[in-house]
Amino acid sequence: MTVEIRDQFVELIDSYKQLTRYYQSIAEFGQDEVILIDQGDMESLMSILREKEAIMADVAKCQAKIGAIQDALVSRYQLEYFSLNKLMTVVESSNRDLLENLRRVVKQLIKELEILEQQERIHESMLKSFAEEVNKNQIKKQAQTKAKAYEKIIDNKPDNDIDVKR
Repeated sequence: MTVEIRDQFVELIDSYKQLTRYYQSIAEFGQDEVILIDQGDMESLMSILREKEAIMADVAKCQAKIGAIQDALVSRYQLEYFSLNKLMTVVESSNRDLLENLRRVVKQLIKELEILEQQERIHESMLKSFAEEVNKNQIKKQAQTKAKAYEKIIDNKPDNDIDVKR
């Protein structure tokens, strides 16, 4: 393995570590999001979502860098696609430590992504429940408003009772 290829593997490992840190940063917002959804503080929740969106822009840049390095390695080793298992069969045995390190880093990234996925499912469920509750309250308020308006109409009508003598 040339120094250039070794440097690409090191850069790939570092990029995956950085990607994992970005996802950990996003996950750190999770508990705050739960509290804000529970409190119905959508303004503060939107602020957090904007912060997460900014981090996701960095994620996209990092993923593009990872993709470029993977493409270079696929080309270098004449692979159909990027695969750690396939790389393991073509990379010199003296440099397999880099691939093992890369495998560990990717596993850590996967764990972080699983945590995020679980958080997002919880947040989605909470937001759906919140929206349903808001909708119920709006319907209830509308019904109360209509009932009050109807009562006013009835109360304001003059008595139209006709006394019928028998």
